[in-house]
Amino acid sequence: MKRIYDSAALERTDDDPFAPERSGGDDGGSRAIDWAAFSHAFAPTVVRHRAIDVSISTDKRRYAPGEPVEITVEFRNRIPFPVRIRTDSPERWHWAVDGHRNASQVPRAVPDRPAAFSFARNECKRFRRRWPQRVQVADDEWEPVDPGSYAIDVRVTRDDASDRGLAARTAIEIVD
Repeated sequence: MKRIYDSAALERTDDDPFAPERSGGDDGGSRAIDWAAFSHAFAPTVVRHRAIDVSISTDKRRYAPGEPVEITVEFRNRIPFPVRIRTDSPERWHWAVDGHRNASQVPRAVPDRPAAFSFARNECKRFRRRWPQRVQVADDEWEPVDPGSYAIDVRVTRDDASDRGLAARTAIEIVD
């Protein structure tokens, strides 16, 4: 009986391939895999783009003039493995009101170098923005908008975001 206990025959770490190694030896048994890089290399571009669900919503559909609009943007990876999408800029996504990026007519100096928007498996990234019903017309000047209907959209920073399903839109109304 003593031989069984001394031989460690009752330890069953080999039966479970997902159990961590308990030995302190450097036998090369534990390997780290960068799953995001793996899925980026082996998942087709079409699959990666279709995996990301983009949505935008507001707290209400109708607003009084001057009432802030609460915007919620969600990017959700719908598949059970990591996904990485290339973007045209380090600013991975942006929102716009009637085509005015970030509700501004003032161009921003963002470098034109590619980056990546990475998602863990089944990850949901949620962002909140507040639009005070004003459009920036100069670095230090904002003008209020008139009552009417406005389209608020969000997109991943790519030229082909709409074609690839990486954009969403909602509409609000400002009424007197």
